[in-house]
Amino acid sequence: MKVTSVATFFGVLGTAAVMNVSMARAIMPNPQCVQDARAEMLQCKSTCQDNFVVAKDMCRNVDHSCADACRAGRDACVAGPLGALQSCIDGCDTTLDGAKTDCRNQFGQNGTTPDPAQLDQCIDNAQITAFTCRDGCRENLDKKALKQCRITFQACIRACPPPPAE
Repeated sequence: MKVTSVATFFGVLGTAAVMNVSMARAIMPNPQCVQDARAEMLQCKSTCQDNFVVAKDMCRNVDHSCADACRAGRDACVAGPLGALQSCIDGCDTTLDGAKTDCRNQFGQNGTTPDPAQLDQCIDNAQITAFTCRDGCRENLDKKALKQCRITFQACIRACPPPPAE
């Protein structure tokens, strides 16, 4: 009876090993396939977004080309304030990267410090400072300019003619 149990055990073990090998082959990633799928998804997403914008213009009963011109004007208008915001945030992030490097230089690299808690505390403090900096950037955003962009866009859309009859 023991021989049969041992033989059964090794039989099951062998079957499991074969299944693991075949399963491992089945889940081997194909990077090109993943890239192709991603490209297809992005193309589909872009097409759906375009269709949505056209449908929204039809619901508004405005000419699509006129509405597109209004959107382009709005995008150009918000580029200034949003660009300033992004520049400010990038400055905060650059300062954070420098502070983290300083912490690692001061308290050791890759967790090999005599007291890893000091490294953690130093990085935590740098992250708090960066958060405060980014928060300040958002608070200093020129909201009046963005509101004016929105008002101008809405007036532009209202001035658009209806779509041409088909």
